[in-house]
Amino acid sequence: APTGGPTSLRAPALKRSSRISAKEPASGEKPGFLQVPFFSAKVPEDQQPVFELRDLKSKPFYDWAADDEYTSRLFGLWRLIMLLISLPVAYTTYDQLPFELPQLLLSANIGTVAVMIPFVLRLRVGWAFVSTRLKEKASYYEAQQRGLLARKDRETRLRDRLLEKQEVSPVLNRIDVSLAALVLAFFLSVGGGEVITIIEGEAGPATLKTYSGDEALRLNNRLRFDDAFAKREQERASRKAKEDGTGVKPAYCDSRYYKILAGGNGQGGVGCAE
Repeated sequence: APTGGPTSLRAPALKRSSRISAKEPASGEKPGFLQVPFFSAKVPEDQQPVFELRDLKSKPFYDWAADDEYTSRLFGLWRLIMLLISLPVAYTTYDQLPFELPQLLLSANIGTVAVMIPFVLRLRVGWAFVSTRLKEKASYYEAQQRGLLARKDRETRLRDRLLEKQEVSPVLNRIDVSLAALVLAFFLSVGGGEVITIIEGEAGPATLKTYSGDEALRLNNRLRFDDAFAKREQERASRKAKEDGTGVKPAYCDSRYYKILAGGNGQGGVGCAE
């Protein structure tokens, strides 16, 4: 029976959830990064496939392929390497412009693409590892100095497969397309250089080459008895001359050892006198 005194009502206690709640994004973390709703109980947090996906996106360059600006970023990297490294290096060999411009551009592009292919391959390896981890039915992890396997429950498998399909698989496809384009550009540049060499033949630019044995004797005899060939070689060497006609000298003049072997001019090499 009611006593007439004041009564208080106590709200029923809420049952605590057995699942780990979603983590709040850390300060400075990019918006849109994966927030892990729950973890597998047995696997350490930093070895969860979903955590590895989030960690991969936070590393330098790996987030490039995660958005639509991936192509423009790769082009910017290509342009940077081309202007700062490849063109200056190629210019040390092909410096007679515009005569050697095609060879300059092709050789610089070969060097640039040869650097970018390993870079994109590294992106491919990182994303492929996370893809494999998400698709596995059991998670491998290390604990107590042992390697262990924890079988994923049904909810975890569905979540990981969904993440792999929606987030990782499109990134891998994007990387594969760019990698195929780089490989194609490399072989096209090499093939283009060979085509130019065939078209120009002996009239094309010459790079430093060491002749020895029978090959050296054949070249020497051809220079002595083939006037047209000797004239062409002389014109090719004269392209590097200065406006006043000076600056043309044998290639061995830049090496003290080979100058001594050449003899003459006080052991300074024949034709090396300034």
